[in-house]
Amino acid sequence: MKKNDKKKYILFPKLEIKHFLFLFFFFISFLKKSVQTYFEQNQRLAIDFLKLYMYDIGDFISIIPHCIMKKRIRAKSFSNDNAILDNDKIVNDDVNENLNINNNIKFIHNDPADSINNFGTIVKIFLFTIVDFIAQISGIIFYVVKEGENLEVKLVNLNSSLIFSIISIILFSKIMLHSNFYRHHTFSFSIDILCLIVLTVIDIIQIKKENGNNLAIPIVYLIVKTVSISLYSLENVLAKLMFLYDFISPYSLLLYKSIIHFFYLVIFSIFFIFIKFKDKDGDKKTIFSMILNIFDDKKYIIIVIGYTINSFFYNILDLQIINVFSPNHFVIARVFENFGIFVINLIFNGVESEQYLALKIIMYILLILASFIFNEFLVINICGMAKNTKLFLDYEAELEMNNKISDESSNSSSSNNNISLVNESDIFVYN
Repeated sequence: MKKNDKKKYILFPKLEIKHFLFLFFFFISFLKKSVQTYFEQNQRLAIDFLKLYMYDIGDFISIIPHCIMKKRIRAKSFSNDNAILDNDKIVNDDVNENLNINNNIKFIHNDPADSINNFGTIVKIFLFTIVDFIAQISGIIFYVVKEGENLEVKLVNLNSSLIFSIISIILFSKIMLHSNFYRHHTFSFSIDILCLIVLTVIDIIQIKKENGNNLAIPIVYLIVKTVSISLYSLENVLAKLMFLYDFISPYSLLLYKSIIHFFYLVIFSIFFIFIKFKDKDGDKKTIFSMILNIFDDKKYIIIVIGYTINSFFYNILDLQIINVFSPNHFVIARVFENFGIFVINLIFNGVESEQYLALKIIMYILLILASFIFNEFLVINICGMAKNTKLFLDYEAELEMNNKISDESSNSSSSNNNISLVNESDIFVYN
């Protein structure tokens, strides 16, 4: 039989239903950012403060699926207990018909909610909520500090923030989850570093162009934003730790966070009761007065309700991706989210700088490819980069099984396998 050695250099794993989580997240994040852009036409400080409460209420909506899950677990446990009791009764009746059976037997079962009684789990939950809350309020603190300065730095201008998010997630995963780092990871990480350098230079040039030599506040904003992004990355890795070792569901974790965050919000809000800021008309008002003024336009009531529900889906999809996959896989969602933000900014604000538009698009394409390669959604079969991927290991296990079956059925060494290994660097050869 004539062999036609044809090597494939680009390989894709089989698409599964769970991969649609990324599509749903992109849709929800795109909708969320669209509403945020509409919000930002009003008083920025009041809107950011209001969003803290919307996020918390949105997280509290998780009580609905949380209760449904607990009810199903109890129903299933009750059904299993009854089945055990019935089986025990039948066996004992066969042994001795006169045996009196005590029907008040209690069976022990593992309930994921019971893990909350563990002190270590409680510590992780509080650390998780503190990290998240600090990341949320950092932007508000920045705007409070810079009140009175005639300067506005928009989030969409900070293209490099995405790369900081990617790198910090990878590093925290390596340190806390002991994630393996192979050749394809190194290649992907190198692309991220390249994009970080290019986008950071673009950010600095644009900020300097907008603000001249007055770079103190923009630099502080960059630092605040970087710290906030790093904390969110740490939060994602902490969530994965609790999913793996503390058996907490994403719905339960989101519910616990909302309850604890409520008390954080009450304490944080006390400081703003008597402090007044200038609104968009230049009048001195408290944050809460500004928030009430927003609702003078009744359409904002519906917008806030919609945004709160959207926030729930955003956060639960975030945790579900981390739970089903890993924090590193959430990098893919973050890249597509930021690309959506980039598109929304073009739609609402137009092109900020035409000379950098093509370069930014190229950087986003590279980041998408890098995130796919890092998480093995795209396998590059050159230079041994496919060697330690799940796709290769599955094929290798299949090949070994086929060879074993072939050896058992016949002593001949002929092989009709569809996949064979050439060497360590050229992994897949399709005949």
